[in-house]
Amino acid sequence: MKRYGEAVFGTVTDAAPVVQTIHGAVRGENREGVAVFRGIPYGGDVSGKNRFRPPSPAKDWEGVRDCTLNGFIAVQAGTSISGSADFGNYFSGGHPEKFGCEREKQGENCLVLNVLTPGIDGQKRPVAVYIHGGGFDTGSGTLVLGADQWVREEDLVLVGINHRLNVFGYLNLSAYDSDYSSSGMAGILDLLLALEWVRNNIREFGGDPEKVTIMGESGGGAKVNHLLAMHAARGLFRAAIVESGSGAPAVVSPKAACGRTKMLLEELGIPEDCWKRLFEIPAEQLLRAGGRIGMGFSPSSDGLYLPYNKEGDFWEADPGRPLLVGAAADELAAFFDPEVLTWEELRARLLDGNKGTAFPEHLEAKGKGGKNGMPERSEKEGKFSDILQNFSGNADEVIRIFREKDPSADPYQIFIRICSQCSFLGAGAYRQAEAKARKKEGPAYNYYFAFQAPHPRCPEKTFAWHTADLPLQMRVVTYPGCEEISRVMAHAWAAFIRTGSPNTEMLDWPPFTLEKKEVMVFDKTSRVMTDPTKEYRQFIRE
Repeated sequence: MKRYGEAVFGTVTDAAPVVQTIHGAVRGENREGVAVFRGIPYGGDVSGKNRFRPPSPAKDWEGVRDCTLNGFIAVQAGTSISGSADFGNYFSGGHPEKFGCEREKQGENCLVLNVLTPGIDGQKRPVAVYIHGGGFDTGSGTLVLGADQWVREEDLVLVGINHRLNVFGYLNLSAYDSDYSSSGMAGILDLLLALEWVRNNIREFGGDPEKVTIMGESGGGAKVNHLLAMHAARGLFRAAIVESGSGAPAVVSPKAACGRTKMLLEELGIPEDCWKRLFEIPAEQLLRAGGRIGMGFSPSSDGLYLPYNKEGDFWEADPGRPLLVGAAADELAAFFDPEVLTWEELRARLLDGNKGTAFPEHLEAKGKGGKNGMPERSEKEGKFSDILQNFSGNADEVIRIFREKDPSADPYQIFIRICSQCSFLGAGAYRQAEAKARKKEGPAYNYYFAFQAPHPRCPEKTFAWHTADLPLQMRVVTYPGCEEISRVMAHAWAAFIRTGSPNTEMLDWPPFTLEKKEVMVFDKTSRVMTDPTKEYRQFIRE
């Protein structure tokens, strides 16, 4: 009898499998029994006069479309993370050839998606739709192309979406023309259209349109939260996974977003009454201008799909949907190169935290710049040391608490862990689980990733760093020491995608409730703990 978690489900036999979509036939490749399709169009032209507009469905084509090469990724100052200089090794599992990043190109017409399936046979398999991170500025859905082992072991269909980003996805032009009232969330509307494509086509790929789960890490998690809040997305997915990205939806007001648009026009030397010249500017020039003004573009409310979320609440159009949400212990370790720190230097940094001087200047310049497929933080957005402005505890007491929790951690690890808890990346997931549990409708499953994985730039150092868990969940494993935690997490994620519960024969994972506050802690030995970060949160300003 076949069991989930074993690589026995790949049943595709055709060397070049063909599937008929509503727009036309597509041809993929066969990777050891898993059919892989790259760059399937789900949307139409979004360049030139169609810039900043809501997307339209892809145009039909005749014949069989070759989908064995990657489609365009969004125009950006980055690249797919599996092909990046700093993170590519960790995110490629030692097999960069699977991802096709070396031949990948950027283009405005990036409304394409990738599909992996273990069988084109009429069965109804659960479907995972991966929404990439990189803030709202960079990234792609290419990561799924290396996840054939996960698909093969868990008998599920996997989809990865490319969509508009940065200035192309979130420039708010509503002040100039009502036809562009939703331009400030065009990138989110791309995702909505992609989910409609999944509903209409995934059955032909062996998937069940009634068993779709959306999942995203970092910026992808924030995008998932936007979709959770949208009534227009109801019925397109039945469950959601938010990983290290618990940002509330629509927290940028139209007024603030339009202010950024004015800054962009000024940077380009375009009078406001000539704003339509934005359609004619070359994509690279527009991208560079958006980067120069130093303001990240992100979704803004349009009053049609989402109102302005002034209070920053976690909205849900359908609170009955199950939610899996969590974060990592050392989120911010990914943004800096490890350094040597003494306990006295750690104490001094915490004491200086409210002054915004906790990070030395040479570290403030470090980070996941766009070239790494992660969001680039500009000087005008402030320094990462701003995070410690949320720190309000006694430095000696806080150090004592963290050292008691992990006696083997060195001063730099403790520093990063404290900073991570002060950031929304580290603390937001618990708050989102609380908000979900408070509604007492659909279940929330909360996790805390504490496993120490090799640092992407200094693999001899280990941290539970931001996004370290993501490839492991998809069975993309570079280091042998990560194999077991990958197997455990990938199996739990697949169980949640299959049933709405992450319980497996390996894990007994109860829902998070306000009464018990049970959290799954993923480490060398994974276990349920009661509110494992309670002592950490007491020194953070809400």
